[in-house]
Amino acid sequence: MADLGQRNGKRVRKTVTGQTLREVRAKFKELKRTTAKGVDSESWTVEKWMNHWMRTHVDGTLRETTANTYRRNINRWIIPSLGKVKLERLRPEQVEELYADMRDAGLSDGSRRQVHAILRRALRIAEEQRKIDWNPAAKAKAPAVSKNTHGKFTLQEARTLLAALDHPEVRASRWACALLAGLRQGEALGLRWEDIAWDRGEFGYLLVQRSVQQVPGQGLKVLPLKSEASYRGVPLVRPVRLLLEQERQESGYVWGEGEKPRAPRRDWGDWKALIALAGVPDRPLHSARATCGSLLMEANVSDKIIAEILGHSQVQVTQRHYLSGDDSMHATAMGRLGDLIDWNPAQHLEPPRAT
Repeated sequence: MADLGQRNGKRVRKTVTGQTLREVRAKFKELKRTTAKGVDSESWTVEKWMNHWMRTHVDGTLRETTANTYRRNINRWIIPSLGKVKLERLRPEQVEELYADMRDAGLSDGSRRQVHAILRRALRIAEEQRKIDWNPAAKAKAPAVSKNTHGKFTLQEARTLLAALDHPEVRASRWACALLAGLRQGEALGLRWEDIAWDRGEFGYLLVQRSVQQVPGQGLKVLPLKSEASYRGVPLVRPVRLLLEQERQESGYVWGEGEKPRAPRRDWGDWKALIALAGVPDRPLHSARATCGSLLMEANVSDKIIAEILGHSQVQVTQRHYLSGDDSMHATAMGRLGDLIDWNPAQHLEPPRAT
């Protein structure tokens, strides 16, 4: 039995047991070691800690949509699999079993890596607060990053999609921006006409300032962007500039109805219709953004400049010791993208016919 001293005015003792004297000695030695380091593991289960972490480090700190995603993953995967495990007894192999169960249930690599990131962040705080001696999620083998290209379109597929924008029922500027500006869906839906700097640079800039999200139980909400890096200016390429000029208004949401932003579900439906019209592989809307990054890479734009154009906070943090690219570097990058895609939306750029 080990005497752990006074806690909340009460004497705390802990007993270790084992089948052999050697096992008991090993457990007692480990108990003394963690006690000496100030680790407070008493009564914490994975479920209790994850709920505590959500209340104290996520809710009210991160965007509501992000917090909802965390909570959904915790309740759907982490707690059912690991919730009853004592925090101090959680081991990397148990975490890896969780990832394997998710894979067997048909979850994508991206979904499994998202759960890995949540668990690792939560347990890092537990380690910092001396609830555990080390972070088992950090020691676990993370789900692999998929090497296939199902998440983006090829150059030829992108050209096919852009050619389909000549169809009169397609809102060409929306999907041209998706493929050739790389905005996230929420960022695009939050774009207002006042956010277009028509006189900046050669063809103008999109100033990304806000995001429109569908929040469960609350409807459409205009929210701050997910990170500081997301607030950025994105240079326009010439065809996109011309498409936007034809629709130009003084105020309101670019792809909404005046002061009413476009609903993500409706936007998604129009994307699926475009996919069917173009006859390209069925991929999610986020693939347009991934394609923009891929095309910039194919145009020999540096990783740093791609990160700044797309607003990738993780890459920016990783490369923060480099100087930031200026407007001319970003514009040059987008110019290379325009040259690579070599697209002229002829039908949309014809002058209006006389009536």
